[in-house]
Amino acid sequence: MPAPAGQCPRDLRLVNNPQFVPALPMAAQAGLKADSPLDRAVSETKRYAARIVGDPGACPMFPHVNEHNGAAETFCYVQGYLAGLVASSGQRPTKAEMDELVHETLNDPNVCDMAVKMQADVKFLDTRYPPREY
Repeated sequence: MPAPAGQCPRDLRLVNNPQFVPALPMAAQAGLKADSPLDRAVSETKRYAARIVGDPGACPMFPHVNEHNGAAETFCYVQGYLAGLVASSGQRPTKAEMDELVHETLNDPNVCDMAVKMQADVKFLDTRYPPREY
């Protein structure tokens, strides 16, 4: 069954495709505590995404994104939001820990839905200066 207009099937999304995102160990294996400030930063980011997934553009903090590159810009925004929360917690995670936090956050269904919603489903017409990805 084809996906509705403007959305791609869940298994084709970048964050859910194992070809693009390597599997990372679970937080318990990396030594993170169940109630650590890093886990609270991830859960707060997920809650924020759940609040704005209905209409991200209506959120005053959500930036204006180029809809032809909307998924990538949305993922960058969510990563920046997470990084700000991690920095404000005073923690200094290792590269592996931060990679795991980003992986867990970007694979949240609300973040995926928000990225799909912000991505335009049409390509540019023939223009004099097309975006680099075309």
